[in-house]
Amino acid sequence: MTAKLPKEKLLQILEALMDPNGLSEQACDDLLLTFCAGCPDPVKARWLIVECLDPMTNEELVDRAHSLPFRSMADVPASELPTTHPLRGMAE
Repeated sequence: MTAKLPKEKLLQILEALMDPNGLSEQACDDLLLTFCAGCPDPVKARWLIVECLDPMTNEELVDRAHSLPFRSMADVPASELPTTHPLRGMAE
């Protein structure tokens, strides 16, 4: 997926992730992958959701993820994202 998702769609996905009532673990994983693949830099978008400790609203997180510079999965080393990670296939 080279075209990024619109901010509104990313926000909908993020809101579902942050309040996953009734969602299975697999559904949450799928939403996370969809969110990341819809961003210009899927790896950094994943970092923002999973590891970043900066306090921010959902809107701020989406703004940060949406404004990242584009990075091709081919440019991401295996040390940063394993070659078998499903995000590699989704984000291209």
